[in-house]
Amino acid sequence: MNDFIEQADFISPLSTEAKADLMIYLKQSYFEKGKMINQKGKISRRFYFIESGLLKHYYYYNGNQFILRFFCEKRFATISDSFLKNIPAEYSTIALEDTTLIYLEYDDLEKICAKHHSFEHFIRIVISNMSIMAIDRLKSMLHLNATERYQNYLTEYGHLQQRISLGDTASFLGISQVSLSRLRARK
Repeated sequence: MNDFIEQADFISPLSTEAKADLMIYLKQSYFEKGKMINQKGKISRRFYFIESGLLKHYYYYNGNQFILRFFCEKRFATISDSFLKNIPAEYSTIALEDTTLIYLEYDDLEKICAKHHSFEHFIRIVISNMSIMAIDRLKSMLHLNATERYQNYLTEYGHLQQRISLGDTASFLGISQVSLSRLRARK
C-alpha cells in the first residue's frame, strides 16, 4: 500500500491527510499469470497500481490480437474510458506474470478527490498522461513504419524485452513475428 502512496506522492505531492485517507481505502489483489483483471464488455471500476508483475491491455478483431499497452511495476493502470464513463470496456487486461495490484474502487477515488485537492491533482496528472500516451500510440500506428514503431517500443519497453513474448511484441507493433525477427536481426 505504501508503494502506491509513495509513487503518487512522487508524481504530485499529497497532503498528510490525503495519504491517511488513502490507507483506509486501498486494497490489494493477486493475479496468477494468465488471469483476467478486466474483461471486455464489463465495466472497469478500479484504478490500479502494479506493485509487482506485468499486464497488457488487448482486444481481438477479426481473429487477430491487438495489444494496446503494457504496464509494469510502479505504474498506474485502468481502462480509462470504462472507468471514467462507467461504460463496458472495449478491451481486456490480463496478467502476463504473477501480479500483485493495489487498487482504489471508483467511488472511493471520487471521495478522496472531493476531499483532498492534492489527490485530485495527482489523478488529473495520471489520467492526462494516460490520454497522451493513447494519442501517441495511435499516431505511431498511423504515421510510423514498422522500424520506427520498433524503435519507439525499445525506448518505452526495452527494459521489459525479456518479459514480453515475441508474439506479444509483434502484436503490439502491428507486424508478424517474421517481420519482427527481421527488425531484430538488423540490430
